Amino acid sequence: MNLARRIALVSGIALCVAASVWAQMGRMGPQMPSMPGKFNPEVGTGAQYQMQAKNMNMNFTYAVVGKESVDGGTGYWMEIRTTGGQMPGEMVTKQLMVIDGDKVGIKKMITQVAGRPPMEMPGMMMSRVQQGQAQAESGQKPQVIGTETITVPAGTFVCQHMRSTSGKEPMDFWVSTNVRPYGVVKMTGQDLSMVLEKVLTGETSHIKGTPQKMEMPHF
Repeated sequence: MNLARRIALVSGIALCVAASVWAQMGRMGPQMPSMPGKFNPEVGTGAQYQMQAKNMNMNFTYAVVGKESVDGGTGYWMEIRTTGGQMPGEMVTKQLMVIDGDKVGIKKMITQVAGRPPMEMPGMMMSRVQQGQAQAESGQKPQVIGTETITVPAGTFVCQHMRSTSGKEPMDFWVSTNVRPYGVVKMTGQDLSMVLEKVLTGETSHIKGTPQKMEMPHF
């Protein structure tokens, strides 16, 4: 698994970049990334991370900002906010996620690039997102190393240490039930590291304005 793929898997940057580039330039981007750890939503909760990868430093926030009924079930609106690196201000991706047993499906997705109105992803692109998500989830299950107490900028946490070997290089991550929505406290790989900076409460959406429908690009 190369560096770009791992960064996408870890942080959600690929989704934000793909959506923003597509909105601005009419191009398709990478597939939908996934975050290690079980999705455990509670409205208003979130986690803020700092990631370092070679010469790139970025900040990411995952926050659950609302919920609504979807086909008789409950859907949770989760936002991925990205700053730093080459980002022109804050990028926000908001996705409606529905839990079905052990699987989490994405029903809607809205993205907003700094200085532009929010855009809602059309059905055809959502199909590509779902395909990418399914591929990411079909990999080898991580190995459980054990229970460890670690300290990060957000504090000290008792964590389950896990190791993913589904790529060419292993990646270690530490998860805690006291962190939502994914539980990730720390993650390390050969070329990157990510740590929890802050546990968030009282979170609301950073999307501003009424979402517009994206138009499919013509090739």
